[in-house]
Amino acid sequence: MPIKSPKIRPIVSVIILIMATFFCQPGPVGGASILTTDRDIYNYGEAIKVNFSDSPGNERDWICIVPVGSPDTEAGDYKYMPKGWSQGSLIFPPPSPGKYEVRAYYNYSRNGYAVSGRYPFSVVINPEAEATMAQRMERKIDPNNPFEANLLPEQGLVYIFRESVAGSTFTDPANVKAQIMVDRKHVVVMPNASFFLFSAPAGKVNFTTGRLTQWNAHKGDIEEVWSVRVGDATINVRPGYVYYLKLSLIFMGGYGPLLDNVPHKEGADIIESYKLTQLKK
Repeated sequence: MPIKSPKIRPIVSVIILIMATFFCQPGPVGGASILTTDRDIYNYGEAIKVNFSDSPGNERDWICIVPVGSPDTEAGDYKYMPKGWSQGSLIFPPPSPGKYEVRAYYNYSRNGYAVSGRYPFSVVINPEAEATMAQRMERKIDPNNPFEANLLPEQGLVYIFRESVAGSTFTDPANVKAQIMVDRKHVVVMPNASFFLFSAPAGKVNFTTGRLTQWNAHKGDIEEVWSVRVGDATINVRPGYVYYLKLSLIFMGGYGPLLDNVPHKEGADIIESYKLTQLKK
């Protein structure tokens, strides 16, 4: 006859309780304990310092800055955290004025777009800085420039460009073409190393990316490729002024297109230095 001990069951229960407490501890809620910025409010033009902690130190863990309210799949301006670092800081370039959120994606290769932590901050601008920013981002039409001479008086001109990008071992973004939409209407399909002149109406004009496609040599046909996000940018166009909109394609499990309104000198230098090809309808 087996011998029964009344002490075994309570001991087992205690062990199970201890294991459950150890393995089922909740993670940080809202990200306040693992992610912060060094300030809650920045003046326009100031770099953003992001402090992170409790990182598993994986190779593809990353942090991004996005406008408040963006979906969790929005990559925004992102940087990878150094492999093996459990804590540290990353410096991001100054964003435009507005309300933003820093987000951390730990164990991204396993969890995908599951946000591990988030922290809000704002960027503000005073009238003097706003005038300075406008001077950097726009310039008047050059009547001696054949690209700009025939622009209608009530319109502005946007150089939409994609700089030359080389492929990599795993992906080749140079072979991918990106559709550009303006206020949800198709405008142009951008291949690698190209630019397009868009005569824009005055006012706020919204630019987004649409379908991404590439040539499949095995099938002998064009196929759509997976996009993990939509590139988005809005330019406040003034009649008689020129703007530059940069398109970039980044591979992050799928292609992540980015649209960025860049300073006019930077845009003009890129078009000239890379000898980009002009697209025409």
